[in-house]
Amino acid sequence: MRALNPLFSLLFAGLAAAISPPAAAQAYPSKPLRMIVPQGAGGSTDSLARSLAKAMSDALGQQVIVENRAGAGGVLGVDAVAKAPADGYTLLFGSNTTMAANTFLYKNVPFDPLKDFAPISAVANVQFALLVSSAVPATSVPELVALAKSRPGRLNYGSGTGSALLCMEIFKSAAAVDITKVPYRSTAQALTDLLGGQIQVVCEPLTTSVQHVKSGTLRALGVMSAKRSTFLPDWPTVTEAGVRGAEYDAWTALYLPAGTPKDIQAKLVSVVSEILRNLAFQDKIKADAWELMPIGPEPLDHRMRTEMDRLARTVKAANITPE
Repeated sequence: MRALNPLFSLLFAGLAAAISPPAAAQAYPSKPLRMIVPQGAGGSTDSLARSLAKAMSDALGQQVIVENRAGAGGVLGVDAVAKAPADGYTLLFGSNTTMAANTFLYKNVPFDPLKDFAPISAVANVQFALLVSSAVPATSVPELVALAKSRPGRLNYGSGTGSALLCMEIFKSAAAVDITKVPYRSTAQALTDLLGGQIQVVCEPLTTSVQHVKSGTLRALGVMSAKRSTFLPDWPTVTEAGVRGAEYDAWTALYLPAGTPKDIQAKLVSVVSEILRNLAFQDKIKADAWELMPIGPEPLDHRMRTEMDRLARTVKAANITPE
């Protein structure tokens, strides 16, 4: 058989490459993905991220590996994703604290949450509760306000996250009370000291506090949201209890680095949307006091912008100095 002309062979190979899409593009994902969680392992946000990662692994046929990157209130983890290759293999499990609030709580944040990320989907929302130690002589929000006003600066509150800090500062501003901040490295440490009576008040998500309240080891005075909790409907909202404007909750969402190819973004939007419609997944996160928040890229981007405007006003009104 006559051999092909070498020049023709080269031209044929080039043409075949031109009309055949790269194997990686055809097969995305062709290797494991990593989901960076900008908090330490073991918390409620980490648990939710791992539930989502497991469901995504099953749907994509590739493992989604959770990587905890705590530090600087989550700034380090978020920045790692902002600087990662925009190839669809690095995801961020962010929140309104790590993506929005931190731009006001820290100086010189090295990323722009609106420009450096492609929003994929919000995942879940959680309400916050105003909690006191059982040793505190207050069984309602008005009684706590009266107690704080009778002892200005002598009650202490603990905050192990930016969300806990913002929640409590919003309450202080709305109630016009002086309660001293005691910073902690984690929610667990703050709750331990609250249980031990070293501090008197915290504002924490239901995901980490509801079991303490049900067991009677901590006292809940109300929820810091516009509506009552479906998990504990007998609790009043703080607004219902007489402190108007004291509202705060937190939400989580999935992001990619900006510039990730649109087809990859669309695939992940579709996968996450399907997961959030799954009844078994819904039941799992509701058992941990999360509320489903299935909104896609455009509504999530709008919510981010609205949240940043609100938090900018909150930080200014509370005179919070960036660290």
